[in-house]
Amino acid sequence: MILLFKILARLPLPFLRLMGLILGWVIWGCSGRYRAMAREALALAVRGGPLSGAASRISQIERQAIGHAGLLVTELPAIWCDPHRAQQVKVVGLDPVLRALDAGRGAILLTPHLGAFELSPRAFAIHRPITVLYRPARQRLLRNMMEALRPTQNLLTAPADASGVRMLLRALRRGEAIGMLPDQVPAQGEGLWAPFFSRPAYTMVLPIRLAQTTGAPIFWALTLRTYDGWRIEIEQWKPSFDLSNAPLAEAVAGMNQALESQIERAPEQYLWAYNRFKVPRGVSAPD
Repeated sequence: MILLFKILARLPLPFLRLMGLILGWVIWGCSGRYRAMAREALALAVRGGPLSGAASRISQIERQAIGHAGLLVTELPAIWCDPHRAQQVKVVGLDPVLRALDAGRGAILLTPHLGAFELSPRAFAIHRPITVLYRPARQRLLRNMMEALRPTQNLLTAPADASGVRMLLRALRRGEAIGMLPDQVPAQGEGLWAPFFSRPAYTMVLPIRLAQTTGAPIFWALTLRTYDGWRIEIEQWKPSFDLSNAPLAEAVAGMNQALESQIERAPEQYLWAYNRFKVPRGVSAPD
């Protein structure tokens, strides 16, 4: 499989994206559960909050999101196996992150399930070291591929367990950057229930705890697909409350609210079929 990925990485990006569009529609047509989760999440998003203004074009967003979901798969060979792709990405808003790193504060980069999020840490690693939190895949073949192809120069991966948290903490204390998916459902004991598009979602508390412990600033990093490649847009999260001493529940809710605003920037590129509202094993469902 690794050899196949390396072969596919040599194909032109338009061809990989064409395959992705086809794959996205095939998956959509074959899985009723997949369709139901995506439609339910998108419907929730346009009922209120930042995306309420998009209600009139929900069908258009849905159609585009189907194709973008397929691109998540077919772009991976190019992202993981062709280092030149990351070098070609245009990055906007990088300077504030570099200033925080130069000051020894570290930086926390939050990349939601939107666009080519696998590319974000690889593009950042061209400039500075970064350690990224990941949850190992259950399937052995996929897990082996991720462990073999994800790490690269200046890019370390930290498992989503106690040892991985220690890796992230050490990186921040060295004045380096870390990255994670803020909308990934955490395991029992690692999250809190907080509103996400007006519905309770079990949300990771790790970014908040690390920011409060180390004083590292939090940045949003979106890797958006463009006509001929990708564009990374970075902006610092500046909540209306004092993040350094805010109650954890308030800070986590604020993070989800900020995430909604990030998704509003390109809702057609968000992975709506991700089961964001699932109840993890051992966690009590919200009232």
